Amino acid sequence: MFTSYSAAALLDLPIIGEWPAEVYTVSRGAHGRRRAGVVEVAQTSTVGLTAIDGCLVTSVEYTLLQLARHAPLVAALTATDAALHVPRFGGAAPLTTLEHLRSEHERLKPYPRSRRADAVLARTTSLSETPLETGSRLLIEELGFAAPELQHELWLAELGKRAFLDFYWPEVDVGAEADGRGKYRGGGWLVGTTASAVRAAADAVIAEKDRENAIRRRVSGFDRWDWNEMLGKQPVEARLVRLGVPRVRRRVILI
Repeated sequence: MFTSYSAAALLDLPIIGEWPAEVYTVSRGAHGRRRAGVVEVAQTSTVGLTAIDGCLVTSVEYTLLQLARHAPLVAALTATDAALHVPRFGGAAPLTTLEHLRSEHERLKPYPRSRRADAVLARTTSLSETPLETGSRLLIEELGFAAPELQHELWLAELGKRAFLDFYWPEVDVGAEADGRGKYRGGGWLVGTTASAVRAAADAVIAEKDRENAIRRRVSGFDRWDWNEMLGKQPVEARLVRLGVPRVRRRVILI
């Protein structure tokens, strides 16, 4: 019965950071142990199970709580946000809800390192659309900046559509977005690129630039960052300082 990191991988949940070399399973008894390449998690209560491609994995809720015990906060929070995510325009239903997670958490208590799960449950949201957004949100907290409003909606009249800012601080009327560069890159740029693919990529860049310009006309400040900048931390800190986002707490190490 796979659980923790191993079950999260089988459930196709993302993390930030490295996947461990060990396999995580549920022990057949009330005691856990480690042996060559395997971590057995003590079974202290009944465990819900499901099958994925012929493999038995623990329930999403149990899996996420075990992951919170074993993984760094940023990894566990990334997987939990992904499991809770509710697509804005329909699509796949979330794998679980915060209510179900909390209920499973209370059912399992007391259990070792449950405070690590408390930290995840206190921060998780169904609004985070990508792992980069989750990591950025945790970094904003780590750097001591005020918590942003998530997925703030703007109406872009000149484009006839809505925009949703990943992060928005109403107290200073500024917003920010965490974006990877992959959405502007096709798979055939080096070999076999077609003219239609080039046009489609160019259209995507132009449309995003029009969107960004329209956003900038509606807020007092706006910026964005990518994966390398988030992982480097200092570039994001510099952007938030320039935007005037208030610092409301001391820095802590979360990532």
